[in-house]
Amino acid sequence: MNADAVIRLAFAGLAPLRVDRLLERYGTADRVVDAIGRHRVKISDRIRSEVAVSADTRRNQLTELAMVLRFAGDDDYPDRLARYEGHPRWLFTRGAAGACPTIGVIGTRTCTAYGLELAEMYGRVAAQQGWSVVSGLARGIDGAAHRGAVAVEGHCHAVLGSGVDIVYPASHRGLYAEILAAGGMISSEYPPGTPPEAWRFPTRNSRNLLQAHLGDEKTGFVLLRGPNADQTAEFSTT
Repeated sequence: MNADAVIRLAFAGLAPLRVDRLLERYGTADRVVDAIGRHRVKISDRIRSEVAVSADTRRNQLTELAMVLRFAGDDDYPDRLARYEGHPRWLFTRGAAGACPTIGVIGTRTCTAYGLELAEMYGRVAAQQGWSVVSGLARGIDGAAHRGAVAVEGHCHAVLGSGVDIVYPASHRGLYAEILAAGGMISSEYPPGTPPEAWRFPTRNSRNLLQAHLGDEKTGFVLLRGPNADQTAEFSTT
């Protein structure tokens, strides 16, 4: 693997499915980067200019932003996540993944007060039992679960649909900082500066399901869905 080419491709901001198709067509990251540079790939001028930036410049940018770029197959990429088909080819991260089992608590942005209370309780109790709470830092259920965990200094893993440096919603800046202060991790497969565009969130949501399986033998998942999030709660362990 040409590490420099993969870094340049990771910063392009292409949709994950587009990256997959390009790699299937050209075989390796360096061939994809070469094809983009030679205008053999139909993409926007903005993306082409992003790919043209050197890998060393990108490494310096990661250092300045206090981020780590983890690639599938590398030692610092979560090996349990790599077991699942469709796992991200790379993750931009801040903080530490932790070694504890994980539970995903994911749900609606529009929920009742009871739904928020329930999600926060799940997050708090899970953290007290030594589980890492995986969610998306969104309004509603996601944020409530993270708040419950950090309230007892528990570990969280927030998976974003934007760049790791873009806090969305902005009202969760404090919660974002609390997650990192408690030793948790923020991750995204999108490069720094990527805005929270609507089309990115379905992919983020599927990644949340994968991230929920980062634990060892015990893995949990809680889904709170519907207009009244308290109407449905599913929990399973394997």
